[in-house]
Parts: sequence; structure tokens; C-alpha cells
Amino acid sequence: MNVRIRSNGEWLNFRMSAPEKFLSVILDVQKFKYGAQVVLRNGKVYLHVQVPFGIYLKHLGKTTGGGLYAGFDLNSDRVNMVTLDENGIIRDVRVEHFPEVNSPGFSRRKARDLRLKTLARLLDYAFYHGVGTVFFEDLSRIKRRNGKATNSKKGNRKASNFAKKELLEHGVVMASKRGFDVYLVNPAGSSKLGRELAQGLGLDVHTASAFVIGWWGVNSLKTHKHPKEEQFG
Repeated sequence: MNVRIRSNGEWLNFRMSAPEKFLSVILDVQKFKYGAQVVLRNGKVYLHVQVPFGIYLKHLGKTTGGGLYAGFDLNSDRVNMVTLDENGIIRDVRVEHFPEVNSPGFSRRKARDLRLKTLARLLDYAFYHGVGTVFFEDLSRIKRRNGKATNSKKGNRKASNFAKKELLEHGVVMASKRGFDVYLVNPAGSSKLGRELAQGLGLDVHTASAFVIGWWGVNSLKTHKHPKEEQFG
């Protein structure tokens, strides 16, 4: 493929090669506005193309025919996932713990990487175990008191070091790439209800909260028709 780029008022011509799976994306993106950047690395010229997410999903996104639902509860030191059927009955539970990320001196970069990999691993598990729809908390609905997340100094330290919104944003993108329908659920009261239901369900509080998010989502879908990434509540 021939590429022509203007630099410092002059046109430069290149012969570009790309893996076959990306060719359809490059050809399609030319119909739209997109960003591109030329990068010189190790004596070679690379073209970085900023592809609209919709085009990426069109050509490279996966599809899933799963009929189950998964609710997620994201925390600084764990990710909890509960799989439900259309009747809200629990079919599977997965919990990934990584308490070391809250240790003093633990690298924020490593913590971020660990959380993202953990969430990706759980989404892959859901993909191969019949899940077609996932529910996350709508963090824009969460209100803090006096600018604090909790009354605990330790809890506030964890919250300040934990970019939950960023993890959620990555989660929505990763889930969409895997072909899931993605919805955001108003989490107001989910933690309280999770604590009340935990013992009866035989789950820990955070997993019970994931169940509540999933259960609310399933019931909302029964009574509403929403586009992907809709907000319930």
C-alpha cells in the first residue's frame, strides 16, 4: 500500500506494509476523519493511525452469542464478577484478589497494569462461559461526602491511589472489543443491599454487590430497551 504524507510543506511517499487483518481497517478509515502520526524507531518509519472505535469493532471486534449476564464490582484490591441467567439466578462466581497493590511503596504503574490484566482475564473467562451482557457501576452517580470516599484514613488512601473511573473506562472498551453488550447501572444502595444479602447468598460483601449490580441490570433489561452503554436507574 502506498502512503503519501505531507511534512514541512513537502510530500513524502512511502510504501507501507501492514498485517493482513489490519488492511480492511485502514481502507475503511479513509472514508472518515482520523489522526495519524509518523514515528521513527530503530531506523524504521512507523505510521500510527488513530482509528475510530466503531470502525475497530466493525472489523476486529469479537462477537458473542452468550445468553448469560455478568455483574462487576471494581475495587482497589480485587475485582468481583457474578454470572446470572435471565431469571437473576447465580450461575457462576469469580473473584480475583491482589492486596499487594495497596501496600506502601507499591508502584502505581504496576498496580494499574495488574488491575487491567485482572479485569481482562475475567472478561475472557466470561466470554468463553456463555456471557453476552455485562453490567458495570455508573460511577458518575456516586456522591462523596465532604469530598471523602469513606471515614477511614486507610480507605481514603486506597481511594486516592485507585483510579476506579479509569479502570471502568478500560473495562467498557475491553468488554466492547469482546462483543459484549455493555450497560452502566446506577450503583446507589448496591453496597448496602450487598451487605444485607451477603450472608444469605453465601458470598462476601463485594461479590454480593456484584450480584446486586447484575441483578438490577437484568431486571432493567426486562422492562426497558436501551442502547449499549446505557445508564440504568
